[in-house]
Amino acid sequence: MNVEEIIDECRRKQHESLNMSHRGLVVLPARLSKLTRLKRLLVNDNHLLLPPEEVLQLEALEELVLDGNHLTMLPTAMGSLKHLTYLGLSHNPLSVLPEALGELRELKELWAVGCSLQLMPSSVGKLSKLQKLGLNNNSIMTLPPELGNLQSLQWLNLADNKLQDVPDSFNNLRSLVFISLDENGFEHVPPALTEMAGLRVLLMKFNSITSLDDDLILGFSQLIKLDLRQNPLTDRPRHWKGLDFILLGTIKGTIDNT
Repeated sequence: MNVEEIIDECRRKQHESLNMSHRGLVVLPARLSKLTRLKRLLVNDNHLLLPPEEVLQLEALEELVLDGNHLTMLPTAMGSLKHLTYLGLSHNPLSVLPEALGELRELKELWAVGCSLQLMPSSVGKLSKLQKLGLNNNSIMTLPPELGNLQSLQWLNLADNKLQDVPDSFNNLRSLVFISLDENGFEHVPPALTEMAGLRVLLMKFNSITSLDDDLILGFSQLIKLDLRQNPLTDRPRHWKGLDFILLGTIKGTIDNT
């Protein structure tokens, strides 16, 4: 069954989910826009080059997966997908995300892993229902302070970027439980991270951290894991006795060339 036949069957049977992944698509079929009842659309791992404007007609859409294509741009009117709760954009050479992303007010999960991003639009701070945000494996150097407005955010992955600090507004992320800052350019642990009441796991492996002040440790009393392995800070002070949640040194099986 070819793509057109699959779409026609989906429309005839009024299906709410359509999987068109791994089909070698370069563009989306125009007739896709007729599936107005569609709530879940998977078009990952194709060869899409042009902004998928066809999806903008799918006003009932709740889940959209575009991972693993060749997209360099998204539709500028992405904000029209008012019911979208899940958006997967990973492994596309996007470089930037549109400001219209902030209009997706129902969004709960946003995945933009390996997209060559250098920054995030400030409008991301409008995503008040966002719970999970995956931005690892990009080239992000700074974060917009508006990111601190994400009161529902619970899980954040910023590993493998070019960050050296986080905005002071991060202390407003009261719901955040997990954050990974592995493989960045941090030379210190940002004080803003000590003021996050819900934080339980903080990963900062493979950075350039040389010290951790005692007053910061007091702010981390609620953590169950602070992973500082593969940093220049390797010696555990004697007065850290009992602070077993702080992990230092090298990771087993990793060659330390420092």
